[in-house]
Amino acid sequence: MAASAETRYYTGSSPGSAGANVIGSAVRYKRADDGALDLTAAVPKPDSGENLSWRKHCKMNWPSTPAGSISNLRWFVASVPTAVKLYSKTSATYTQASASDESGIASFTDSQPNKDANDETVRTSTTPLSVNSGTVLANPSTGEGTQDYVMSQGGIKSTYAGSPGPSTQWTQTYRYNET
Repeated sequence: MAASAETRYYTGSSPGSAGANVIGSAVRYKRADDGALDLTAAVPKPDSGENLSWRKHCKMNWPSTPAGSISNLRWFVASVPTAVKLYSKTSATYTQASASDESGIASFTDSQPNKDANDETVRTSTTPLSVNSGTVLANPSTGEGTQDYVMSQGGIKSTYAGSPGPSTQWTQTYRYNET
C-alpha cells in the first residue's frame, strides 16, 4: 500500500516537533512568520521594481510507512501569475523568517542573477528542484526521513495588474518514487 503524504510548512524560532507547524495544501506568502491564511502583513505592490515576502520552509512528511522506500524527491511549481515571482532552493538548515528577508536573502534573492537562477521558470515539472536524489525514507519508518528543506520566497513586481491581497493561486508540487 502506498504511504500517505503531507507537506509541512514551518514557522517560528525552530522547526519544532512533528505536526507543530502548518500542515496543509495552502500557504500565504507575506511579511510575517506564521501560517495564517489571512491578509495580515500582505506584501505591498511596489511603485517600481519588486517587493519580497519573508521566506518559507517546507518538507514532505509520510505519516504512514511506505511498502518499500521513498526516493528521488523533487519539487516544482506551476501557474505562477504574471508579475508574481516564486523563488526556491534547498537548504540543509532552517532559518526563521524575518523582516531582513525583505531585502533579499544572501546567495538566493539578493541579486538579479541569483533570482534568475532560482525563480519559477527553472522549477518546472520538466526541470524540478532536486531535494534528495537518494532514499528519503524506507519501511518500516515514518516521518520526514532524510531530506533538505525547500526554502521559498515570493515576490511581487510593480507591473502586477492585480489588486492588493491574495493573487491567483498557483501549484507547488513534490514528486517522488515509491517502491
